[in-house]
Amino acid sequence: MGWIQKLRFRFFDPDDMVASAIRRWRPRGCDAEKEYEKSLYEFLHKEPPDIQVTKQFARGRVRADVVVGDKIIIELKNNLDTAAKYQRLMGQLTAYDEWDGQIFVVLTGNTDANLRKQLTQYAERKNSDDDLGQSDRIIVIEK
Repeated sequence: MGWIQKLRFRFFDPDDMVASAIRRWRPRGCDAEKEYEKSLYEFLHKEPPDIQVTKQFARGRVRADVVVGDKIIIELKNNLDTAAKYQRLMGQLTAYDEWDGQIFVVLTGNTDANLRKQLTQYAERKNSDDDLGQSDRIIVIEK
């Protein structure tokens, strides 16, 4: 990554760079959430090679699957298909209220349509409540 891309990530639009990378990510042979997490972690390590990518990040109450450059949390959810899984995700997102940066929820596997809709509506409400400037606080990407 050239110095312009480093500056772009650090000061301008890290969310666009990470969202673009996640959209280009093509997981292969993954069945479990940990396999998807490992695949995404390895992919992101190659994408912005000079940006820190941390797996199983923990700080205070924040426990995230992946953190990119201390700016973006990535929470992976494989087979979000039960109310119990959705409630657990809501608990995780609530714990992320302490986080100053953005949160990407990446859905893999089979996602229940109603739960996806509820998650999208939750993200829209949080995004309208938070003031991060031009960027949304919570971004949902389905793979």
